[in-house]
Amino acid sequence: MNIYLRLVYRNLRANLDRASLFFELIFPLFFIFVQGFGLNGIVPPFEIGNGRVISYSLFLAAGAVTLTVINGGTNAGTQLWFDRKNGMFEQILMGPFTRAQYILSIIFATLIIGVAGSLLVFLFAFPVLGASFNPSLSGVLTIAAALFLGTVFFGAFAIALSVALKSSETFQIVSTFAFFIFLFTSSVFFPATSAPSAIQVASLANPLTYTTDIFRAGLFDAMTPTVSLELGILALEAVVMFAIAVIVFHRIRV
Repeated sequence: MNIYLRLVYRNLRANLDRASLFFELIFPLFFIFVQGFGLNGIVPPFEIGNGRVISYSLFLAAGAVTLTVINGGTNAGTQLWFDRKNGMFEQILMGPFTRAQYILSIIFATLIIGVAGSLLVFLFAFPVLGASFNPSLSGVLTIAAALFLGTVFFGAFAIALSVALKSSETFQIVSTFAFFIFLFTSSVFFPATSAPSAIQVASLANPLTYTTDIFRAGLFDAMTPTVSLELGILALEAVVMFAIAVIVFHRIRV
């Protein structure tokens, strides 16, 4: 266990560079304090479930917090590519580590970074979210489940993508493109039910939609029967993507 924790610590150190921290924290805050307040006077308040009506700035602030899960997931794929490119992957496997320990350590480090990043963004956004934050045990557990499952999905997705692509440059381009597809076909910026039919269909398969909806439901105490269904779908997507990542990861030749 001690050896495994050392590998997790190494992965945390490898991902906690200033550029990554700046992107993970400033990017969501830009949406919260610039776009949120900029459009708050244009977009009228609307209901998010269970009769709860919130302003657009609150709606977007909650969605922006969940962006840290997709940012943290991208870091997982980036780290794998840099390890392979610099020969660290082979050196780690030559030591007292297995492939299973390596991939689990990346996922675990991604979870720590994703959840910690979400908490930091939430603290920075507290002037916006604080007045409407009504924590309860079920709400906190719902928020934790959303962040956990969302981070697992996007971390596994990035790992599978980094294995499939042939260069780190290609990975950066494709992962950035995939990032924007996930982002703009989700419910981060607007309710999926208000979008055109094509985007509504895409949002139904988008794990970021479920992560954001579940997070908002727990944050604003707006639980509905639909949240349980979304939680089940997100859990299924996370498990399937993790299994895919494990399968393709074991095909890497050392």
